Amino acid sequence: MTQAVIDIQSEAVEELVEVFKSKHTTTFKAPTGSGKTYMMGDFMHRILSEDKNAVFVVSSLSKGNLAEQNYQGFMRFKERFPTLKPYLIESDTDKKIEGALYIPTDYNVYVLPRDLYKEKSRLKQGALIVFLRTQQGFKDNEELKAQGYKQKRLYLIKDECHIATNNLDSLIKRNPKGVGYFEKVLNVSATPSLAKNQYPDVQIGEDRAIESQLIKEVEYRDEREVREEKRLSGALRQFVELKQKYLELIAINPCLIIQISNKDKAENELKIIKSVLGSLEFSHLKYMYISEKEVQCDSNDALKAKKLPPKKWRNYAKENSSSIDVIIFKMVISEGWDIPRACMLYQMRDTKSTQLTEQVIGRIRRNPRLLDFERLDKEAQELILKAYVYGVKPEEQSSIGVKLKGENAGGIYKNEIQEEFKIHTTRLRHREQNLTYSAQKIESVLQNSNGIGAEDIFTRYKNLNSNKELESLCAVYYQSAEERDEQIARWFALSGNAESIKKALSTDMCDYKNNMIIEPPKEIGCESVLPLQSTLNKSGYNKKISKWIWESAEKEVFYFDSEAEKEWIEILLNLRDEDAPNGERLIKRIQINQEKVYLLGKNFLSKSNLKFEYYCEGYHFSYPDFVLKDWKDRIHIFEVKSMRGGEGANFDTKQYEKKLESLKKCYEAVSSKLPYHFYIPTQTQSDWNVWYAYEGKEESIDKEKIKGILAKD
Repeated sequence: MTQAVIDIQSEAVEELVEVFKSKHTTTFKAPTGSGKTYMMGDFMHRILSEDKNAVFVVSSLSKGNLAEQNYQGFMRFKERFPTLKPYLIESDTDKKIEGALYIPTDYNVYVLPRDLYKEKSRLKQGALIVFLRTQQGFKDNEELKAQGYKQKRLYLIKDECHIATNNLDSLIKRNPKGVGYFEKVLNVSATPSLAKNQYPDVQIGEDRAIESQLIKEVEYRDEREVREEKRLSGALRQFVELKQKYLELIAINPCLIIQISNKDKAENELKIIKSVLGSLEFSHLKYMYISEKEVQCDSNDALKAKKLPPKKWRNYAKENSSSIDVIIFKMVISEGWDIPRACMLYQMRDTKSTQLTEQVIGRIRRNPRLLDFERLDKEAQELILKAYVYGVKPEEQSSIGVKLKGENAGGIYKNEIQEEFKIHTTRLRHREQNLTYSAQKIESVLQNSNGIGAEDIFTRYKNLNSNKELESLCAVYYQSAEERDEQIARWFALSGNAESIKKALSTDMCDYKNNMIIEPPKEIGCESVLPLQSTLNKSGYNKKISKWIWESAEKEVFYFDSEAEKEWIEILLNLRDEDAPNGERLIKRIQINQEKVYLLGKNFLSKSNLKFEYYCEGYHFSYPDFVLKDWKDRIHIFEVKSMRGGEGANFDTKQYEKKLESLKKCYEAVSSKLPYHFYIPTQTQSDWNVWYAYEGKEESIDKEKIKGILAKD
């Protein structure tokens, strides 16, 4: 797993924990395929590490065995999150069995299939209430009182919260003295419902998830005017090409998902699909039709699928080695089915739902080689990071497109904005996988060590795997020992001195004078860093902007990640002077198609190459927020931060400051190698503090001084 993926998940959970502590109801939004189950496990582990009396009930959808998938996921994550004690609540529906349903109380993570708690169910007839009352340890319970039972704090997690889960709402406490059992609620979804007031408190943006290789980018191919048979044949030909590449490069058999109508048109659509698949060109492809009614399920895979009961088909189809190439469904797998090998989605033209939902598209966006992605070559990485959709793009999307003003790429003319923003970037030299370096670095630390520590084996494992570089450095060293006993001895020595080795590694990696590499090299010249087209995530922070470098799909409306970003761009926009002569204008202005455009813009994450690599317990890329070119063709780069408090505003101050200091060291080093001006404006309670670096020197300035820097001849 790449450090970027580790970062995006860990930072989201860290923020989620802090927000959860201060709010009654918290909403977490993350794209399908971004690892929500893993992050839920990490979140609960962090809460349980601080509060052993916390108990979580995770309400999951009953369809698609989502609850069981979550339970199995939490069980897998126990090694990494040892505080988790998962239990799957199952209701016995056999009326012949007498007695009340019993839920044990010695676990701390209870996974509840939502539909089990409904009218006339045994769970709602009293079993769940008894369980919740017992967990709270009421004072009138003499048996629990004699055992010194401590009252538990009950928290509810609503997975896929956009689907109505009102059956549990009556059990939620609305205030500290109110009636109910659950003290706090966490909503989790890729598409939280704003109609239900599920406004995201913490979210992983689609652009960042794509950039970190956490999920695939989607390419839409809407050819709905073409006859269905011809359109489907075209999609299948593309799939056959992808299938060959998948098998050659990553040894995974990919699959195409076809969505058909739910009711009246389904039979005719199936007929068309089977006719095309039955042609000589595609007869080698194996298909599986999954229906909610098992009797309607069908497949041409006589060797495997047809020998299994239909209820096991989904699990078989999920496997990377499954022989099934095409999966047909009646719009029944929008949630709750994890199938990372899926790379293409085809929507029948006559499907009643003309708009594909983000939940459905999410089925094909998972990275099938997420855990070892960095080990793949570039061709394989590019292959599995693209998903294809034949259908109508959702109207209600969490992101919208933006493009640079001016000429499109690919013609005889170059894009004017891209030509203006040709900028060098930097990366770091990675050395920790070199055996000679590993041996020298580790042995120098161990020579000054007082021992191998007294931590248990789980703590040692966690310490040694706390970041990818430390893990890689140590693995190269202990695996180089020829004897098994020596390997084990080295592992214990390393795991007992993980912090010391980490500090030594950090010192070396932060030697930017020797480790920082300019890209492309100065002798080659600069390259355009801004993409012709990008995407931005919708948020509550939007502003209408004209006369800057970008065009928005929503006319002049642009969205920002925070209130701080929105406020800072307003400050920069105010530096534009419409009436100033060119020699006195602070921000350079050019004319494109009769429009006056100021060379100022947001560095939208998707496809951007404006990034600088730095080290902070792992390698990270900083993507600055804004870039500006002044009247003297000088480049100014801004990374916006905020320390402003507010309702529900919480973060780990020490961790925040640590990352901020690491970023400052990086920018200071870059400014000594490249002629760029770097700014980190930090929003405070009343104003802005601005950190500034140029020519390898740093200073603190106020926002008013920026005008003087831009005006300087």
